[in-house]
Amino acid sequence: MKIVKAFLIAILILAATVAGAAWRIKIAFDEPRTLPEPRTQALRAQALGVAGSPDLSLVMDERIGSFRGVTSVLLVGLDDTDGSRRSDAIALAFFNQEAKSVHIISIPRDSRVFIPGHGWDKVNHAYVFGGVELLRETLWNLLNEPIDYFATLNYDSFPRMIDLIGGVDLYVDKKMVYSDFSGKLFINIPEGQQHLSGKRALEYARFRHDPLGDLGRIQRQQKLISAVMEKLKSPSLLFKVPELVGEVVSAVNTDLTPMDALKLANFSTSLPPGGIKFIMAPGKAAYIGNLSYWVLDIVELSKLVAKILTGEAEVAPVIDEPPIPRREELNDLVARIGTIGILNGDGADGLGKRASQIFQKLGVDVAYTGNAKHFDYHSSNVAYPANATESEAAEALAWLCGITNKSLIQKNQAVTMVSIILGHDKETIFKRLESVGF
Repeated sequence: MKIVKAFLIAILILAATVAGAAWRIKIAFDEPRTLPEPRTQALRAQALGVAGSPDLSLVMDERIGSFRGVTSVLLVGLDDTDGSRRSDAIALAFFNQEAKSVHIISIPRDSRVFIPGHGWDKVNHAYVFGGVELLRETLWNLLNEPIDYFATLNYDSFPRMIDLIGGVDLYVDKKMVYSDFSGKLFINIPEGQQHLSGKRALEYARFRHDPLGDLGRIQRQQKLISAVMEKLKSPSLLFKVPELVGEVVSAVNTDLTPMDALKLANFSTSLPPGGIKFIMAPGKAAYIGNLSYWVLDIVELSKLVAKILTGEAEVAPVIDEPPIPRREELNDLVARIGTIGILNGDGADGLGKRASQIFQKLGVDVAYTGNAKHFDYHSSNVAYPANATESEAAEALAWLCGITNKSLIQKNQAVTMVSIILGHDKETIFKRLESVGF
């Protein structure tokens, strides 16, 4: 369950939870954009040993800053399939009152972190070892930033939550068909305007078998979140209070009070377009001791959190920073790409041979190398024949290379097959390709 899915469930659960309490907490609707009080001041003071200081506010401002307009929530999506109980999605959501934004930092489940009492391990093992409290402590140590609240959510809650709000309506850009007998996943969603039940909404969110792979899935999940946000604004949901409350109690574990949950839900549904931003924790894939990890860039991650807390963050959505395909994704991606050509648009000697070796090492068949029309391509391009139907293969090749700008993926009558035209950003492309599969 990916982080956008986890956050979607969180918003639904928060909205449903507080709807059941709305009749007895009428005042909460008078301030729909007021966030619950952050608890990090007290937690920071306790950590610093200044909790009893008469000048606590001054101490906090001078030593670590006061961020009273930001509330943080640890979101954990639990996968209970096959009788196991694992933290399959982990994220930190920062609700910023002044900036009117929510920043959600996805922490990959195989991120290498120090787990108190257990040493260096993958972050999702923290939940296995000690539940949400040990996971929260691990992330606190990682970021040097206390976390106000937590919400753990069951994997199978997603369809039920969607059904409780009456499903969602959205336009499906292309037909989605996929069958996985071992995983018992069967998807068949037609193209066009669709009303998605909970089951089909989960299938829509999970589908990744198109040329864009995970990039396409992230785009669809964000589209689904937008549709749900609109649905949550409907006054008609208040009439479902009794049913919502009964279902939600069994689906969530959180230390948020009904009042606090109501404030978060109302704040989230009142945000302007683009107010919710999804960010992948910076880092890189690596093997350590024959195990695959996501090695976090702690310095960059700390800077990012600091900017979010102070309202200075201007972070692009994660879809602009495509994650590097992992080993299990590579074969599927290579099959979609097929045979390619490589054109030198930079002018460097031996560029075609070097690129060919890198692609072939990944399993991509290179049929041709040569020079482009000129050597002044600032950005690498992906081209495909004008009279062919290789657009999906071109998109897959662009995804593999980290090219997300649609204007750099074009029909070109000068090529006879899907081709990569390497430009002056070639080293960035090569660095990414050399990390693929780890």
